[in-house]
Amino acid sequence: MIKKVKLSKFNGELCENLYADVCYITASKFEDITNLYNRVNDAMENKNWLKFRDQLYLMDVLDKGGFIIGCYVEETLVASALCELPSGDYLDYLYEMGLTEEEINSSYVSGYVMVDPLYRGNSLHKILMETRMQESIIRGKNHIVTAIATENIFSLKTVLNLGFEIKLQKENQYGITRNILIKQLVNPSEQEIEITA
Repeated sequence: MIKKVKLSKFNGELCENLYADVCYITASKFEDITNLYNRVNDAMENKNWLKFRDQLYLMDVLDKGGFIIGCYVEETLVASALCELPSGDYLDYLYEMGLTEEEINSSYVSGYVMVDPLYRGNSLHKILMETRMQESIIRGKNHIVTAIATENIFSLKTVLNLGFEIKLQKENQYGITRNILIKQLVNPSEQEIEITA
């Protein structure tokens, strides 16, 4: 477990004594991610905002040095997100933003963010993003890039409040225009400088 968080709402109603555990998700828990996706997808008006990732994709994220975190209430996964190494379109976006090869190698792509509709209103998106930022720094990453549909104002507001900057707008294969945002996690001047005698 990474940390325990106190929740204040269930199904839109205020509640007490509701806690969740934020932890890493390993391959043995991939079915929990699929179940969460199904609950989130059923409640979404625009199904193209969230693309399904199968268990092979999730395993590839872990195998290539990424990580997946989730938020559990007892045995139920109520929110999850991942960080993976840049590839495909994201690699192109980072080059277009002017990042160097070294900066790209010290970047993660943050995505596949889901919050169970029954647990919305608990700032779980923010909690998961803050956790991903902390865990990325621990892994030596200096940047996180993410994409959010321009219409998804709640998610956009969350990441902007966490210091992300909109750098690009791109249309995906489903015709959804997305903001491509990036955050510098570590200021190069703040990094420890190794002194050799």
